[in-house]
Amino acid sequence: MVKKRPSKTRNGSRTELRHRIWLVFLIAVVARLAAAFVLNMTLDRLPDRNYLIEGDADGYWILAQKIVSGEDFALYEPPRYVMRMPGFPAVLAVSISIFGESLYAARYFLAVLTSFAVFPAYWLGSRARNSSTGIIAALLIALMPAYVGFSVAILSECLFATFIVWNVWAFTRWLEAEDAWKKALGWGAASGLIAAIAVYIRPSWLLLPPAVVPVILIWGKAALPKRFVSSGAMLLCLVGALLPWGLRNQNVTGHFVLTTLWMGPSLYDGLHPGATGDSDMTFFEQEHVNDRLSEYEVNQHYKDRAVQFAKENPWRAFELSLIKLIRYWNLWPNAAQFQNTALVITLAVSNLFLFVGAGWGIWVSRNQLWLVILCVLPILYFAALHTLFVSSLRYRLPAEYPLIVMTALGWQAIFLRFKNELRIDTDEHR
Repeated sequence: MVKKRPSKTRNGSRTELRHRIWLVFLIAVVARLAAAFVLNMTLDRLPDRNYLIEGDADGYWILAQKIVSGEDFALYEPPRYVMRMPGFPAVLAVSISIFGESLYAARYFLAVLTSFAVFPAYWLGSRARNSSTGIIAALLIALMPAYVGFSVAILSECLFATFIVWNVWAFTRWLEAEDAWKKALGWGAASGLIAAIAVYIRPSWLLLPPAVVPVILIWGKAALPKRFVSSGAMLLCLVGALLPWGLRNQNVTGHFVLTTLWMGPSLYDGLHPGATGDSDMTFFEQEHVNDRLSEYEVNQHYKDRAVQFAKENPWRAFELSLIKLIRYWNLWPNAAQFQNTALVITLAVSNLFLFVGAGWGIWVSRNQLWLVILCVLPILYFAALHTLFVSSLRYRLPAEYPLIVMTALGWQAIFLRFKNELRIDTDEHR
């Protein structure tokens, strides 16, 4: 039997699509390199200012320097060994190793790395409807103002977002893997490994992959036993990849910790008598609890105090959760330093564009409920998580990357509907 060769038209179409997605990638890189250049020049004009947002950025940079120099992975005195996950500092350490201790170079390095988010966005959009949807989704990732701006800050949000959207892509491939054991187990394992990388960047992703398992069991295309086994493989790879970090933490603190020992202070930041929904860690510096307690005990101490506050003040805890939800879903920045009129209008318009499109995209995709769940679950998951912890637009941003697929679907559907109505109206008036 003679196999049919792919037609030249089909090959040409595929080549054209590859060219398009690489062009979108180039657009993303150029936009982010330009943002890095502007940020570098802006910070140069500000005395004693090295970062767009101080605090977290400085901590990441110090840890990256320590990785390169071979020092203990720890911050402050007495040292906190398990305060941060090592993923983002490790990426910065690569930049330092190649380009030296240059914040300029690190921003350009992040500009390129975070641009790789366009590829899974393209694939997910193409899977949802067609290649045009994929290109729209990829372009939105490439050009949304908040994504471009945060990509080049020395902050983990957009690198985290990049691995989130790659993880959702892997979940989708896993769900669609048919009866071959190799595919089901392979994509399950890949999903777990990519999820582990995301957790190494931000620990808050840890509970999301287990939440995907019911989606796989209900809608997966493989036979049910293979769905169960591949779910076990995913969870095993997730935990197994995090095991070296947990054992390292056991060695330095005497306690096996799979993520960090900063959850307690973070939880208390969101649930204490002076809490406002915004982050204000001055209590930690004022109380000096770490001077008399171990890092593990400090974590437990603040976790217990947060839980006690919520039990004793249930109405205030509920009120704070509502305040945090408002901050999370806000269309413009909450922080005072970003209340520039042009910035507020730009972000408000772009976020309105995001959510209106996503709402319609969810509606028109309701017959693909599994895809809707995979794209929407991250943003709902983080919304729930940040009713407990402090909240802001920054914590929502990483979860917007999968949601952008729904936005692309929605605006494409709106455009096609408008185009068809216009055509009908034109025909009627002939």
